[in-house]
Amino acid sequence: MPHPPSPATQLHEVLVINEQSGVRWRVGTAHIDAGRIVIDSPPTSRPPAGMLANDASTFTIAALDGGDRARRFQNITFDRDSSVPRKRYVFG
Repeated sequence: MPHPPSPATQLHEVLVINEQSGVRWRVGTAHIDAGRIVIDSPPTSRPPAGMLANDASTFTIAALDGGDRARRFQNITFDRDSSVPRKRYVFG
């Protein structure tokens, strides 16, 4: 029987910030999987145009976890190979 995910790995009120441009993307929910932050995004929640265009960009992700504790992940990158635009965005 699989165990339910830890509340610490479930994120809500997620905000993704491009550290170079300051562009912000509000995302409802995300989760942590194997140390990477995964945003399973519906088509209505797309990143702003150009936000993910530069592979050298770094990001800060701020969120509340399942226990409503503030979490902040800085200087992370967009994992283009593991992402599926409009469906799944992976940062690590």
